[in-house]
Amino acid sequence: MYSNHNAKRLVSLKGEITVINANIQNMRADLDWFERFDHENNHAKLAQVQRETIAAREQLARVEQSIKASRAELNSAKSVAEAGWSPLHWFSSERRVAERQVSTQQERLSQFKNRQVGLVSGLGESQREELRLSANSQRYRGFDSLQARATITQLDNEMQRLQGVAEEVRKASAHWEAVAGEVYRNWKTTHDQLRATERDIIDAECFIIQLDNAQSSFTKRMVHEDCEIRFGAGQRSPDRILKDRQFHQRKLEREEDKRKRRLRDTLRLLENEIRNLVVDGNNLCYLNEAGGKRRFIGLVVLKALVPHLAATYGVTLVFDPGIRCQLDMSDNALQAMFPQVRVLVMPPTLTADHPVLAAAEFDVGTYVISNDHYSDYPDMAAVREDRVLHAVIHRDSVQIPQLQVLLPH
Repeated sequence: MYSNHNAKRLVSLKGEITVINANIQNMRADLDWFERFDHENNHAKLAQVQRETIAAREQLARVEQSIKASRAELNSAKSVAEAGWSPLHWFSSERRVAERQVSTQQERLSQFKNRQVGLVSGLGESQREELRLSANSQRYRGFDSLQARATITQLDNEMQRLQGVAEEVRKASAHWEAVAGEVYRNWKTTHDQLRATERDIIDAECFIIQLDNAQSSFTKRMVHEDCEIRFGAGQRSPDRILKDRQFHQRKLEREEDKRKRRLRDTLRLLENEIRNLVVDGNNLCYLNEAGGKRRFIGLVVLKALVPHLAATYGVTLVFDPGIRCQLDMSDNALQAMFPQVRVLVMPPTLTADHPVLAAAEFDVGTYVISNDHYSDYPDMAAVREDRVLHAVIHRDSVQIPQLQVLLPH
């Protein structure tokens, strides 16, 4: 309730603008890529890579076949080169030839495998390049440059609109801060102090209960020590702490209520909650004097106040029936006196109190201006919802604090 909602909305708007701007930059990057892309050159490279890939696969197949054959020859040479059980075979020329063949075949097999590794690696790179070129080709064919430009224009327009809205919200947020920021912080400080004091009272009461239930001096001493740990050095007596905090609680409650009312009145004006005013006309025709006396001063205050209020609010001016005799004026004459507003004079059998409140019963944007407390009407919405504003009539001016109005008369 008591927060600068414009500040929150501004954060949200800035987030939207950031997202839209990022989308615009991405689409412009895509469009720039499209305009610079050489489709024919990409197609030629793709065809070349595809040919190279086919050739590499064929070459790899031949190398793998050579590896297979070389491995078979190696195994055959190894079987001959083995010593076996025959002494004649150990020193035979056939075995010596086989041993040389084993060495040769091992070297050839190693060369084939190295060649295989190189071909597999090159084939992998070729395949990745083929995929990249193919993807670029598909991206180019699927890109609609006209649609992209139209979308960029739409996003640009939307971003400019949101930037305008954000600037207005920023101004509203700054205005809120200038008008209500300090009032809000003062209330929040008192509010937080009151909550902290209430927590202190609860803890102090808990220590008192623990002392009442303690069965030994040792237990009581431990409670006092815990109390000192909780509330600070020298704060060992929960009874004294409780009395102190209760005193501060009453003081803070009064201060918090006062600051809350001021903040509420400030926000009502700031957020345009007040749209219509019902003025108790008779009530503002009297000046309070010393000794509790009230002196009838006629329409002097209303003549200064009503035109000023009518410039901002919809105003209805309501009089008791006795005003006709007091001013010696007809209903039409009163209406002519205040052409900016609606004037209602009650019939002879009806006072203005209930009709004034009734006019604000079903519209939360309608407030009453009167110095009556309406103690006989506690259930009327304007009274229940604290929508009755009070006027202070000085000898040479009139003031409505909740509307920040001060006018000479």
